[in-house]
Amino acid sequence: MHFFSLLYIFFFSIVTANNLKVGSIIKLDNNIPSECGLSFETSTITSKVIIKKNKKGTSTVFIVESNNEFIKTANINTNSIDLLKLLKSNIKKSKQIYIESITDENQTSAFFQELLIGGGNLFINGKKIQIIGPIDSKVRLEYLFCTGEMFLPNYN
Repeated sequence: MHFFSLLYIFFFSIVTANNLKVGSIIKLDNNIPSECGLSFETSTITSKVIIKKNKKGTSTVFIVESNNEFIKTANINTNSIDLLKLLKSNIKKSKQIYIESITDENQTSAFFQELLIGGGNLFINGKKIQIIGPIDSKVRLEYLFCTGEMFLPNYN
C-alpha cells in the first residue's frame, strides 16, 4: 500500500511538458531590444526569465506569478546551472516573485544556451515541471534574434 502511495506522490508531483507553454519575451525601447527572455506557463503558474539591458549593465530577472497559491520555493535548473545561485538570491513567500540581479554574462549565456537546447526543470513549491529541450525553434529564434540585436555594438 505504501508503495502505491509513494508512486502516486512521485507521479503527480511532476508536471510534464504537455502542460507547459513556452514563449519568447521581447521588449523594445526605441525599436531596440531592451529585454529578451522566455516565459513558462501552466494553468496556475507563470514564470519568466529575462535578460534586461539597463544603464548599470545587463541584469537577469526571474519572475514567478501564481493564480491561487503562495510561492514558497521557485527555481530553474539546467544541466549545470542553478538560476537562484546565478542570481545570488532566495525566494520570499508571496504570490508574485520578482528577483533582478546583475549576473556574470558568461554564466547567464551558458544558462540560456543550456535551457534553449537541453531544457531544464522549473521547480515551484516542490513540484518539478520539466522543460524539454530543445525548446521550439520559433521561440529559440526569437530569443536569439532579440539578444543578438540587443548587444550590437552600434546600440551602446
